Amino acid sequence: MIQMIVMDMDGTLLTSDNRISSRTKELLLRVQKQGVRLVLASGRSYCKLMEYAEELHMDAYGGYLLEVNGLILYDLASGKRHIRKQMGRSEMEELFTYFRQWDVEIMAQFDDGLFDYNPESVLKEKAEYRKKHKLSDDYPWTGGAFALLADNRKGYPKIHYINTWEEIDRSINKVSVAYHEDVMAEVSAQAKRDLQDRYWLGLTTPKWLELMPLGITKGSGLTALAEMLDIPMHDVMAFGDGENDIEMLQAAGIGIAMGNAMPEVKAAADEVSSGNNEDGIAEALQKYFTV
Repeated sequence: MIQMIVMDMDGTLLTSDNRISSRTKELLLRVQKQGVRLVLASGRSYCKLMEYAEELHMDAYGGYLLEVNGLILYDLASGKRHIRKQMGRSEMEELFTYFRQWDVEIMAQFDDGLFDYNPESVLKEKAEYRKKHKLSDDYPWTGGAFALLADNRKGYPKIHYINTWEEIDRSINKVSVAYHEDVMAEVSAQAKRDLQDRYWLGLTTPKWLELMPLGITKGSGLTALAEMLDIPMHDVMAFGDGENDIEMLQAAGIGIAMGNAMPEVKAAADEVSSGNNEDGIAEALQKYFTV
């Protein structure tokens, strides 16, 4: 019997315009009333997840957030957060020094903000992008998982533009590296060879690489949460589309890749549903539940 449903956000629960479709929302509300816990498992921190948790009334049904790729377990009913592990100055020095061999954007994220480094060549390209798309002069320089520029102020209101890693003055949840797909394919492949013994690395989209402390993944976070709640892993259903979802899909009793998922994610899953814009989660819920 399925007791817990765990869902990635971007490219999975959310449509391309960052909404939960009305059909998916209705079915998720119904399964909660049948006693199933919902968990939002994302690379995002709680600041970028709470509006969706509130929309689904998850606090009333024992829901949780697996924030920042399993780094933080957030009990929505009590408001308590358990931080498993963060990165400090030594990791920032190593990672910023390493990735500066390429002209790519490097971001170090904390709960409600980020430190953002852009090489001059990338800033120049972003200025042209801003002009071409008629974006305001105060539009942030931060990149996105799907576009060269993205307004992250809602989830990360404290944005600090930096030139060196020494300007980072607090513990960091994750590091993200972003640029064009062809460049990031090279960067990701090389970084995995060089850094995999010290960090978890994975592409969440073809443009966006994330790095976590070694051992911190959505899969390990889900396992820790299931043990805490005394829920057998075979009673867990999980949905995802990116490399950071693979361990989670493999750990769950039923791991479902979205139709828009990366090929390696589909290969790791038990099933493949329709895409995030075609109500893939709702499709699977109708298969496994009477809703």
